[in-house]
Amino acid sequence: MQQFFFSASKEFGAEITRLLDFVHPATVALWNLRWQVQGFVAATGNATDDDLSERFGSGSGFPARNLKKSCIETPWAEQMEQFAQIVAANVIALYESWAEEVFSETINMNPKHKKWVQFPSRGVNGRRHEGIRDTLAEIRSAGISPEMRSAFFPVYSASKWNGVAHLDEMTVLYRYHKEIRNSFMHSGGRASELAETAWSNVSGLTRADVGGRRNPILTQVTEGQRISYSMEQASDLAAVIIRLIHSIDAELSSSMYAEQYFLEAWSSWSERGKYKELPSDPIQRDRRIAKICRKVGFVTPANPAAVIALGRKAGFVH
Repeated sequence: MQQFFFSASKEFGAEITRLLDFVHPATVALWNLRWQVQGFVAATGNATDDDLSERFGSGSGFPARNLKKSCIETPWAEQMEQFAQIVAANVIALYESWAEEVFSETINMNPKHKKWVQFPSRGVNGRRHEGIRDTLAEIRSAGISPEMRSAFFPVYSASKWNGVAHLDEMTVLYRYHKEIRNSFMHSGGRASELAETAWSNVSGLTRADVGGRRNPILTQVTEGQRISYSMEQASDLAAVIIRLIHSIDAELSSSMYAEQYFLEAWSSWSERGKYKELPSDPIQRDRRIAKICRKVGFVTPANPAAVIALGRKAGFVH
């Protein structure tokens, strides 16, 4: 999952991994805490909140208040819904942050792209404004680098997380989660009109539509009614965003923007001068180019000759 072209995408990969590595054990830990608190209260019969805090919070450095309410009075499903809302809000924030950064990493890229990639394309579900495929079309129209297309695109696009054939459908699914998030943040968990519309747009999508392993997990959303949200849905959201970023990152890797980005990274490499003379032996030369690419933060290219052509054009290698 970590094989990304742009640094913003690499940062996203690290952050989403860190988040999910926390969420999974934290969920198990909460379940076990509930079980232990319930068992302790049943055994003692008269445990106070202070007793529970001392028993289960000692050593953590954080007071364990209201454990009876949290672990006995509050249903597990309700706690999971609260946790799911937190996870969804963080995952969406990571996508928004990535979009902000990745379209700021290259010169002369349209700043509106950071918004467009959060919506399906023009014409999908009656949308009148540009969306995700319009973004990629505009970037392609600005120029495709034959060298980058040959050197790097085959590697980045080969990721199992690449879902370029399902971009619109995945973005429709993203909008469903985003509008639910907005309803929790701004309407106390009651569905807005936009949230109901987003559910209507996504309700007919299947696994084949979004390219996932299973059908999207959805709950009906009705304007003005309280929304139900689960950890399974938050997990679906994370998977969709991971695939969106892999797909867009790979598509951008063949652009003229990416060529400029790659050459700037190579130019700023402190050891560039040591590797200016390439070996005459073809095998050694390809190995040298692969090493250079890894050193400056990219993958081993599918076609080292294309990288050599770029390097010679820029005066980096002979």
